[in-house]
Amino acid sequence: MDDHPDIAIIGGGIVGITSALELRRRGHRVVLLDRGQPGRETSYGNTGVLSDASIVIVNNPGLLKQLPKLVRNTGLKLRYSPAFVLKRLFWVLRFLSYCTRRHFEHAAAALRAIQVLSLGIHKALIAEAGVDHLLRHTGWLKVFRSQESFRAYDMERGVLEKTGVRHTVFSADQLAQIEPGLARVFVAGVLMEDTCSVSSPAALCDAYVALFVAAGGEVRQAAVTGLERTPDNKWRVILDQAPPIEANSVVLAAGPWSAEIAAWLGYKIPMAWERGYHVHLEPGEGPALTRAVHDIDRGYVMSPQLQGVRVTSGSELTDRDAPPNYAQINEVAAMARDVAGLGEAVENTPWMGRRPTLVDSLPMIGKAPRHDDLWFNFGHHHTGLSMSAGSARIIADLIDGKAPPIDATPFRPNRFRL
Repeated sequence: MDDHPDIAIIGGGIVGITSALELRRRGHRVVLLDRGQPGRETSYGNTGVLSDASIVIVNNPGLLKQLPKLVRNTGLKLRYSPAFVLKRLFWVLRFLSYCTRRHFEHAAAALRAIQVLSLGIHKALIAEAGVDHLLRHTGWLKVFRSQESFRAYDMERGVLEKTGVRHTVFSADQLAQIEPGLARVFVAGVLMEDTCSVSSPAALCDAYVALFVAAGGEVRQAAVTGLERTPDNKWRVILDQAPPIEANSVVLAAGPWSAEIAAWLGYKIPMAWERGYHVHLEPGEGPALTRAVHDIDRGYVMSPQLQGVRVTSGSELTDRDAPPNYAQINEVAAMARDVAGLGEAVENTPWMGRRPTLVDSLPMIGKAPRHDDLWFNFGHHHTGLSMSAGSARIIADLIDGKAPPIDATPFRPNRFRL
């Protein structure tokens, strides 16, 4: 293995993997670092959606209207730790300060651009890796239990139309035709037509890692315990129970652990963690789901996966490493059984992961403000899979001194005082 690579990438999730692959293909000697098998933390547990339409940020103008219900801490879309909210009250207030129409539209345009870029790259990589069997072109379906909740979706539909997202509205009768396995509890649906999904995010990560290794890239499984400058202006990455690595440049792509690592160098990253859970349920005897389905009123998603139908929970706002609380996922799993005729859980224990959330709900992609040859690529919130390949293209262009294919200024790290 090369102990002096051009670039060390810290973090083996989908963002780190795609960044490593992109940079290696440009001729850089790259080592990808992760404490375990790449793609088995946050990137493992998502819905598998490769979206061009996940452009409405959580801290949008409608969130302020929902706050009275959310603070009761009894809903399924969000659960929170009161102690954590008090401890991170300044972060929460900053997060809410972005609930403006101006930022809502700014973020939607930026997210739309990077997701469209990313989706095209993903399709090409999937074909090259020979894992077309993982890819579905059946869209991304959002369903509504009441006319009231469907009308509340008008704000999102407006920004979908403004940014060019192809979508179709379905009545209850039409929903029964395209997804006959759903119970007749939904009054309307909206299908994002160009969105794709994969039946195993872990297998996708493995396929991309295989492309990276085949191109001459290196993967090392070791926990990063330190990061420092050497006297000759290289970066020394200190590893647990392994020799350190010296590299010309470092890309920090460690998802929810990125803020902790950046803090070693004095950066104060405005990040918190929205934890999420999933469980796989056995298919029922009725018609199988053909696409990812998002129950808007209850905040969970059902997504057909190789292991079964993956049911993902809403968000849990708490400390990154707090003990798991399975109440939320257990409740929505019971609902999923009812609405899709699903069977028992495949696993004994639900999976839990962490999503890295910055206060403006946009990722941080670009050069670190106070250090040369240090690059940030993290904070992708709920949509790391959907934005990963586009983020990799942007960070590689910036490292190479080229202009990215889209406007990357909304993601620049120096938009904050770090």
